[in-house]
Amino acid sequence: MAVDAQGAGEAALTVEERLARGPFFRGDTRTLVGSLLLAVAFSANMQITERLDQIWTGGLGVPLGHTFAEVWWPTAAIYFGGTGALIVANFNPIIALLSATHPLAWSFFFLNMAVLFTEAFLFRAWFRRHGEINFWTFCLFVSIADLVSSLLQLVGLNIIVLKLSFNLNLLLFFWQWLMATVIGGPMGFAFYRAVRRSGVFAR
Repeated sequence: MAVDAQGAGEAALTVEERLARGPFFRGDTRTLVGSLLLAVAFSANMQITERLDQIWTGGLGVPLGHTFAEVWWPTAAIYFGGTGALIVANFNPIIALLSATHPLAWSFFFLNMAVLFTEAFLFRAWFRRHGEINFWTFCLFVSIADLVSSLLQLVGLNIIVLKLSFNLNLLLFFWQWLMATVIGGPMGFAFYRAVRRSGVFAR
């Protein structure tokens, strides 16, 4: 009876809850293939946005990159945890370096991982206790994660490496972070809900 009750309890969990209660890093085929699919889709998206960012900011910022990355990243973090974060974060910078889409492409390894691992931990902590996530909580997690990356970019890249002026630093910081929060978060939530309804990553 105890075994049956435990099985019934596990069956009542959502996919997100089950995944959040499992290992942070997973090496199963579904995780690897799903992560690669999202990584390829994200990279194809960035082939356009990174070039537009280069024209828009003169290669100093990636406001569209911050924004449209949030379409793909939260879903990767929710369904594929640390493995998804590692694959999706590092696949695109390799493509960006090879195709020279942006002069700051070398820094994308660090900036992408800062966002994706923050999101992976935040969403994992949430879904360990809850079966659903609402729009506002989702966008809050996106905003927090992008803030981590934006601060890293502000200090590590813009101030120490590029030595940009205070006013330009402030402009790039808020421009990128606000676009990721206000535009990227809602787009990411819409994509996550579509994926969830489709059941494509359910197991």
